[in-house]
Amino acid sequence: MELTVTRDLSGDTLAQINRFALVTSAVRGTVHAVNNLLQTIGGQAELLGQRQDLPEDVLKRVERISTQTVRAAELMRELTSLGREAPGAPDRTDVRRAIERAYSLREYDMGRAQIAVELSGEPACACTAAIDAQALMLAVLNLLLNAEQALAEQAGARVEISVGRQDGSIVVAVQDNGPGIPSEYRDRIFEPFFSTHRPGATLGLGLTSARRLAAEHGGQLVLADAPGSGGARFEIRLRAVG
Repeated sequence: MELTVTRDLSGDTLAQINRFALVTSAVRGTVHAVNNLLQTIGGQAELLGQRQDLPEDVLKRVERISTQTVRAAELMRELTSLGREAPGAPDRTDVRRAIERAYSLREYDMGRAQIAVELSGEPACACTAAIDAQALMLAVLNLLLNAEQALAEQAGARVEISVGRQDGSIVVAVQDNGPGIPSEYRDRIFEPFFSTHRPGATLGLGLTSARRLAAEHGGQLVLADAPGSGGARFEIRLRAVG
C-alpha cells in the first residue's frame, strides 16, 4: 500500500512561491547584465590607472574603484553558483572558506540591520568536510537568514559563527542572541512552512532546506542548546575528511 501525504497551500503561500520563482528567474538575467557593466567599469579603471599624469589622490580613488569592481564581480559569481544544481556526491570542502563565501552574500544586509557578526574557530586547513561547497553555502545562508529574521529590530543584535572539530566531525555553529526558540516549538522547528517569526517574514522553508542539504551529504542539522547569551543555536555536523 502506498501512502501519500499532501498539504494544502494557502493563496498567500502560493503567491509567495510564485514570486520567488519569478525573482529567481529575473536575478539570472540581472547577474549577466551586471557582470557586463562591471567589466566595462573595471576596464576603464585599469586604463586610468596606467596614466602617469594623474595626481596621487586620483590614482588611489581609481585603485579603490578597481578593487570594489573585482569584489562585486566575485559576489555575482557567488550568486550564479547558487543557482546551479549541486552535485549529488559529497565532496572535499574547505568549510571555513564556504562559510566566508556565504556570509559575503549577507554581509551588506546584516550590516544595514546593525547585526554584529563574529566568525571564529579553527583555520581552514583543519576543517575539510565531506559536502559539496555549494550545498554548505546554501545551508549556512539559510541559517544566517533565520538569525536575521529572529534579530529584526533588536538592539545589540549579534550572530556568532564558529567552526571546529568534535568527535571526528566538523561542526559549524550559527548562534544568535535573539529571543530563542520557545520550548513548545522545538520539536516542530524543522517542519516545512512552520515559522516562529512574524507572519509574512518567511515561508518557513529555510531550516527545512538546510537540514535536507546536510542530510543529503551524510550530515546533520540540529537545534542545540545556546550557552551564555541565550538565543538560538543551530549546528551543522559533517563528516571530517583529510
